[in-house]
Amino acid sequence: MAVGKWLVASGVIILVLLGCFGRVMDINYYQLDYVPTPRSMTNDTIYPYSIRVKDFDVAEAYRRNNIVYRQSPFELRFYNYEQWAVRPEYLVSDMLFRHLDAAKLFSEVRRNIDSEEPDFIIGGTIRALEEYDNQDEWYAHLAIYMNLQDYKAKKVLWSREWDYRKKVSNLKTVYVVRGLSELLERINNEAMADIDSVMRARHYAERPQTVVLQPVKESVREITKTPTEMETLPPPGAIE
Repeated sequence: MAVGKWLVASGVIILVLLGCFGRVMDINYYQLDYVPTPRSMTNDTIYPYSIRVKDFDVAEAYRRNNIVYRQSPFELRFYNYEQWAVRPEYLVSDMLFRHLDAAKLFSEVRRNIDSEEPDFIIGGTIRALEEYDNQDEWYAHLAIYMNLQDYKAKKVLWSREWDYRKKVSNLKTVYVVRGLSELLERINNEAMADIDSVMRARHYAERPQTVVLQPVKESVREITKTPTEMETLPPPGAIE
């Protein structure tokens, strides 16, 4: 009985100590998010092509759920209790998919691999996704490379690099994540404008061109027939 009482007493003491000193820290989870409104940056044409959004690659230092922060170019640190809800490569890829779908540039936007091959593939690499601390100033830092490929020709049609920072007013992680979301929205808007230009040039280059011939004019006099006169034809161009 004495041993039993001692075990009970020990258990109570351990529980009390855990309640006082062993409180488990809650993990906070974050995601990149914004409402895509890109139509003002593109024309109203919906190009008759399909496009698939690939999962982005990511630099190894950022291939984790822990949110990364740094105080110098040479040292990275990781928050233990401030984490991404899903891995960064999926967050960025999902937001690009939502943005493309809202932009209505393509007749079909896909996220997954289907049995039917797409016309184009878009993807890229996350170079940096982090909080950057500089003494009493804090920044959201996002660096991304993106490219558009012709799937059948295996040819890169367009690519671009971005490296943006945005100063945030508060060191709380939620403000940094909000800043990163705003940077990603800016990058995706600029990507939509670029892709619109590439697709417009390609689309109109593929349209058949028709030359309209003007009727030949002849002038006949009473006795002699003058040589046939022809008007100068306009250069070939698309018929509106």
